[in-house]
Amino acid sequence: MTPNHHRRRSCSPALLLLASCAVAQEPATQVEVRGDSSAQRRADTAGRQVVARDELLRHGDTRLADALGRVPGITVDGRGPQTELKLGGLGGGYTQLLINGEPVPRGFSLDSIALDSLERVEIQRGASVQSTQAIAGTINLVTRRASALATRDIKLALASQWGLPQASATLNLGDRWGAATWGLGTVLASERQRWPATWLSERREGEAATLVQRTLTDKVEYDRTESLALNPRLSWQQEQADGSRWQLSTDHSLRYARSDGGVIDHRTPLLGAPPEQQDSQLQLHYQRVFWRGRAQLQHKAADGSRTEARLSGTFSRRDQQARGLGTDFTPRLVQDTHVDGRADDQSVVLNLNHQRPLGEAHRLDVGAELEQAVRREDRVQTELALPGGKPPDNLDERYDARVQRRALYVQDDWTLAEKTEAQLGLRLEQLSTDSEGNVFTAVRQSHRLVGPVLRIATTPAGGWGTFKLGLSRGFKLPAPRDVMPRRYVPIEVSPTAPAQTGNPDLRPERAWSLDASWQRALPALGGEMVWSAALRRIDDVILDRLIVQAQDLSYPYLLQRFNAGSAWSASLELELRGEARGALIDGRPLRWQASLAALRSRLDDVAGARPALAGQPDWQAKLDLTQPLSAAWTAQLGLQARGRALADQPDKRRLAFNAQHSFSADLSWQPQPRHTWRLSAQQWWGNDMVDNKRVQVVEAGLPVRYDAREAWHRQVLWRLGYEQPF
Repeated sequence: MTPNHHRRRSCSPALLLLASCAVAQEPATQVEVRGDSSAQRRADTAGRQVVARDELLRHGDTRLADALGRVPGITVDGRGPQTELKLGGLGGGYTQLLINGEPVPRGFSLDSIALDSLERVEIQRGASVQSTQAIAGTINLVTRRASALATRDIKLALASQWGLPQASATLNLGDRWGAATWGLGTVLASERQRWPATWLSERREGEAATLVQRTLTDKVEYDRTESLALNPRLSWQQEQADGSRWQLSTDHSLRYARSDGGVIDHRTPLLGAPPEQQDSQLQLHYQRVFWRGRAQLQHKAADGSRTEARLSGTFSRRDQQARGLGTDFTPRLVQDTHVDGRADDQSVVLNLNHQRPLGEAHRLDVGAELEQAVRREDRVQTELALPGGKPPDNLDERYDARVQRRALYVQDDWTLAEKTEAQLGLRLEQLSTDSEGNVFTAVRQSHRLVGPVLRIATTPAGGWGTFKLGLSRGFKLPAPRDVMPRRYVPIEVSPTAPAQTGNPDLRPERAWSLDASWQRALPALGGEMVWSAALRRIDDVILDRLIVQAQDLSYPYLLQRFNAGSAWSASLELELRGEARGALIDGRPLRWQASLAALRSRLDDVAGARPALAGQPDWQAKLDLTQPLSAAWTAQLGLQARGRALADQPDKRRLAFNAQHSFSADLSWQPQPRHTWRLSAQQWWGNDMVDNKRVQVVEAGLPVRYDAREAWHRQVLWRLGYEQPF
C-alpha cells in the first residue's frame, strides 16, 4: 500500500513523465525589458505582462511563491507543502510554467529556483505560436543574465513560522572581462516548516441523510530541508564592422537539497464505528539534485534580422527512503511499510528561430523545436505481516518512459496602419509518448496538434488608450500519471479519499480562447488602468469519475480521469496603479496597485446546481500600498482575498473551497544607499484554508453521503532581512 501523503508530495513513487515535455516553448528573448514595464505591456501586440526584478524583490520575499502571489492576475494556491500557480483561476495544467521559455521539467518545484536568480517574470494570457499547450496562459520565469556592471552584494534573511526557524544567505557576484561578462549567484538555505490541519469526515445514510459516523483527524505535515543553489552565467558579445552582432551565452542552475519530513495523523471517533487506524505516521528522508543548463548562440544582422540557436538540458534525481507506521485503537501496530525509490528525469531540447523584416509592414518569425525526454523509476515496497493488519503488499516496480516532441511554427507581425499591429501565426506539433513497466501494459500515444493564433492591437488617436484582441487555439495534454493504468493508494480508501488509476484512452483537451484588453493612462490618479477579459471554450474536458467496486476489499472506491464533454470559462479583471503625492505624508508619494477579478466556469454535461471547473474562485482581489515615511524609512501593506470556489463534478461529487483573505506588512530601513534592513509579516490576519468534499453513492441499495472538511491552519510568517554591497 502506498501511503497517501507519500503520493502527494514531490517524493511520490508514482510514475510520472516529464509533464513539461508535452508543452511548447517560448523564447526568452521575445521581450526585451528596457524601462517601464507598463510601456512594454502596451507596446507588445500580445499584451504580455512583465514583472521586473525590482518589483519581485520589493517586499524582501525569499520564496518565489510569496513574490508571485502579489502579482495581479496570478493566483498562488497552496495546501500544506503543495503550491500551484494559476491564471484566470485555472490550475490543473491549464496554466503552464516555463523557465526561460522552456517547460519546467518533472521533479521541479518552485523552491528549485531562487527568487534572487530571476531577472523578470513574463505573463501571457492564452496560447501563442511558441506555446499552444497552455489554455489559460503561461508564466515564464526568466533568470538573470551576466551583467555588464560589477555586482557584489550579499543578502541575509531569518524567518519564523509556527515557532520554527528558517534562514538563508544569498551572494551575487558579476563583472565584465573584456568582451565577456560573467555572474554567479549562490543561495544557502535551511528551513524547518510545518503545516497543521484538521479533517472532519462524516457518513450519512438513507433519504433523510441520518448521521451515523463522524471522525476527527488532527494532522501535521512537517519538513526540514538544507539546500545549496548555484546559478553561474557567462556571456560573450562581438560587434562587427557592418553593424551586425554575435552573442554567445550560457547559464546554469544547480540545486542540491537534503530533507527529513513526514506526516502524523491522529484520529478521534466522535460517532459510530472507529476507522481502521487511530494513529498513522509517515517518515520521509530524501535527497534531490536538480540541474538545468542552456547554451545560446545569437546573430543580429545589420538589416534587422536575427537568428538564434539554443540547446537546453535538464537532469533531476530523487533518492528517497520512507517508512509508514499505523496503529489501531488497541493500540496495536497494524502497518509497517518501507519504501525505497529512485527517480531520474533527463531532457534535451533544441530550439531554432529566425526573425526577418519583410518590407516596411511585415516581420516574419519562423522556428523549430525538437525535444527528447526520459524518465526512469525504481521502487521497492516491503510490508510486514502484522496481526490485525491487511495482507502484505510487497512490490518491486520499475518504469521507463520516453517522450519525443517535434514542432514547427511561423508568425507574421504585420503593421496594418499607424499604431495598429497584428499577428497571424500557426503552430504544428507532434508528440509521441512510450511508457512501459513491470506492473502495467505498455502505453503508447501520439498526438498531432494544430494551433492558429490571430491578434490585433490598436491605439486610436484622442487618448483612448490601447485596445487588444486575440483568438487562439490551445491544448492541454493529459498528465502522464493520468494515462498510466497503475493504482495510487491512500492509507485508508474512502469515497472522499479514493484510490486512483490512469486511463490510457484519455484524449487532449482542445480550446478556443478569446482574449481582450484595454490599457489607458489615468493622469488624474498618476497611473493607468488595464481591463482584461477572456472567454474559453474547452472540448473533451478532463474530469474525475468515481468507480464503486464493493467486491474489491482493497480498492472499493477508485477515481479515474475521463473526457467529459465541453466546458466554458470566463474572466474579467481590472488592474489599477498610480501614485498620489502628499496623500498621507507631505512631499512623499503613496504608490498603490490594485486588482479585482470576476471568474466563472461551466461544465455542459454535468448535472448539479453549480457544475464548474474545480478550484476556480468566484472573485479575487489584491491591494498593495507603498509609503515612504522619511528618506530612510518605507512602509508597505498588502491585502489578498478571494471568494469561494464551488464545483459540482460527475457522479454526484461536490468540491468546495472556502473564501480566503490575508494581510502582509513590512517596514524597511535604508541607513545608506543599498544597505537595507527589512522586517515583514505575511499571512497576517489570514483565515484557514478550508476544502470541503461531498460524495453520494449507493451501498447495498441504500443511498449514502460522505462529507469531508479539510482545514489547513495558517499563522503569521515573520521575516527579518538585510542586504548590502561589498
